[in-house]
Amino acid sequence: MATRRLLRSAGHPRFSASQTARRERLWALAVVDTLTHAVIGALGARTLIAQRLPRRWSLAAGALGGLFPDIDYLWFLLDPLQFHAYWHRSFTHSLLMLPLWALLLSVTLYLLGGRKQNGWLLYLGCALGLGLHIAADLITAWDLQLFWPLSDWRTSLAWIFVIDPWFSALALTALLLCWRWPHAGWLGAAPLVLWLIWSIQYKQQALELAQAFAQQQAEAAQVSVWPQPFSPRNWKLLVSGTHGHWQAHLRLGDSRSRLADYWPHPWLRSTAQAYQPHSALIWQFHPRFDSPQGDGETALQLWHSEMLQDVRQFFSAPARYHQPDSSANHCLWFTDLIYSLPTQRPPFIYGACRSPSSFWQLSRQPVTATSAE
Repeated sequence: MATRRLLRSAGHPRFSASQTARRERLWALAVVDTLTHAVIGALGARTLIAQRLPRRWSLAAGALGGLFPDIDYLWFLLDPLQFHAYWHRSFTHSLLMLPLWALLLSVTLYLLGGRKQNGWLLYLGCALGLGLHIAADLITAWDLQLFWPLSDWRTSLAWIFVIDPWFSALALTALLLCWRWPHAGWLGAAPLVLWLIWSIQYKQQALELAQAFAQQQAEAAQVSVWPQPFSPRNWKLLVSGTHGHWQAHLRLGDSRSRLADYWPHPWLRSTAQAYQPHSALIWQFHPRFDSPQGDGETALQLWHSEMLQDVRQFFSAPARYHQPDSSANHCLWFTDLIYSLPTQRPPFIYGACRSPSSFWQLSRQPVTATSAE
């Protein structure tokens, strides 16, 4: 794979203290996401099959099924770009592969001590965990390949942010309720459903505001809205045209969130405070290729080159990312606005670099580097 051989991190030989802190924050968020899937899987299995399967085995089957799909993250260690472009949320998140994974997990539980249990119920518990994991990922903004390997079609509903502590807390509360009383799981799941209905209504409101802005533009534009952290009222609005994207960070309601000033860390507070009500909304334009340096034509050619094919496959709302060169190499960077947060450095930055005596080479910046936008 020529792309993988060329892919390298540019100008970041080791992690500084601030980079290490950001890396730890990212790992903490990943742990919250993983535990949420385990909780939801255990909740589903405990609610639906606990009366026919001992509590510990129903919880184990559901939690294991809820955890398993994210095993695809192992591919990230081999090739981050290939992982994001092709494999993340594909074979482990496919409805067609779900029966096979459920069989694999239930056999594992059977061999680990579940020989006295009903094998079909172990299988059902694992299948519930897997299915609920897929459903929970489907309502976030990251696309899934639901029918892999027959189709590479991707979709997502984009109702809630990928890390939603309120949603996670509701799921954990529901699990605690049904820990002792299985039927309480249905009661505990009701707030989760209401939370999703609430989020869907807010998404529609955000979409209407973005469409109103798009109608003011001279050219036809594609409108999309994306859930953001901290609250279901927070949304990223994107109006995308030929030359770039108009972006705004919206707080639905008449005022800024009162909680925005009380998050425990400065980086959380700065991001939470960036979401503004419609009356104070700020739209910013992000060009696809142009830059103050006048190298837009070069960026356009690089973007459509074979070298950046995997990046094009990964990014949905590509835009130039500007950062002064810190070495003798000259670099042109791109990011995906869908995954960026206000005041935070984008998590995914890919591009091409070259020295005065070399050709362009595919490069990426580490997720752990820090700098405000």
